[in-house]
Amino acid sequence: MKFTIAALAAFVSSALAALSINNPVANTVWAFNGSPAIITWVSDDNTVLTGTVTVQLMEGADTNNLMPVLTIASNIAASLGKVSFTPPSNLPGSKYYAVRVTASVDGPHYSHQFQAGNPAITGVMSPTAQKPTSTSTSTPAKPTLTTKQEEESVSSSGPSSSSSPPKSSSNNSSSKHSSSPSSSNSSDSSDSNSDSDSDSSSPSSSSSKKDNSAARPAVVAAGALGAAIVVALF
Repeated sequence: MKFTIAALAAFVSSALAALSINNPVANTVWAFNGSPAIITWVSDDNTVLTGTVTVQLMEGADTNNLMPVLTIASNIAASLGKVSFTPPSNLPGSKYYAVRVTASVDGPHYSHQFQAGNPAITGVMSPTAQKPTSTSTSTPAKPTLTTKQEEESVSSSGPSSSSSPPKSSSNNSSSKHSSSPSSSNSSDSSDSNSDSDSDSSSPSSSSSKKDNSAARPAVVAAGALGAAIVVALF
């Protein structure tokens, strides 16, 4: 029974052979002048590797918290054992780079940390910085400029609305002022009418008085004549 279990474990180990990265190693320096770098890996037990691997460049001072920088190769045959890579000229300089080879058989494997990139460039290259994942980025609103003319129009319109008296009061006051002359005119006209009436009535009364005074001597004369006739008859 023990022999069977050991044989089975050996078979599984050979079928799922683990790999190790043998380049880059510690103290490796990748050039940033366009020269290619070679990444290699081997099987731990010198057997043929199976499955596929994805190769990535990582960076970080903490080996337990490395961040992906860019993908070098995706889903290539693990049996190839190597891949050639030319570091980009805008790769920031750092001594904390590492290579991660993720096998479809047994997961990720990491190299020793090494130096790469341009020392004149600081920071860390982000995979999403090369190609934005979304185009719906918000843009800051442009400041709204207020011209001097607009400020003057606003300032002039404000006080006029608050300081101007209501139209109704001005109309009422004007109507009051306008009604006074009309009333005085009416009183003047009434006075003139009364004067004209009195003036027109005065001549008629005086003429009637004159007629009466003129008629009195005729009556007296007629009376005297009648009396004389009566005396003569007797």
